[in-house]
Amino acid sequence: MKRSTGLSIAGLLAAVLIPFVLAGCDGGSGGSSGGSPAAGLNVTGFWEYPLNGQTAAGTVVQTNGNVTGLLLLPPKPNGSLTGTLNGYHMTFTMAYDDGTTESGQGDFSFVTSSTDVLLLNASTPSLGNFTLSWRGPDVADHNPAGETLTYTPSP
Repeated sequence: MKRSTGLSIAGLLAAVLIPFVLAGCDGGSGGSSGGSPAAGLNVTGFWEYPLNGQTAAGTVVQTNGNVTGLLLLPPKPNGSLTGTLNGYHMTFTMAYDDGTTESGQGDFSFVTSSTDVLLLNASTPSLGNFTLSWRGPDVADHNPAGETLTYTPSP
């Protein structure tokens, strides 16, 4: 069974609000900036890519050197991501809805093609190596434009 991402208002609100809650929203009080991202690197947006015969997808928010988000990395269930950027390298932890957690790491790279602009080549113990592509600022404004964004939920 396939479901469209972003069709539910509650799901969209969760995708927008939860990363800010996870980041702690210090309200500009000068909280920790985490790592030190490369100049011009902005990983905020909607990410997607085929993974294990399904579609990995999610939203990510970068605040200085901290990254938070919500991701589906098949065959794992949905989960939240927290990470730190240093240069183009990110170390992260995934906390899955089934209560398990795992750490991973990866590197961002810019590419020039009609579909992909920014890639994350990463790995976790349970998934091995995988690649996610930046698709746009959010689910509603993604590229390739007009394509239905779907994923197959885990059983």
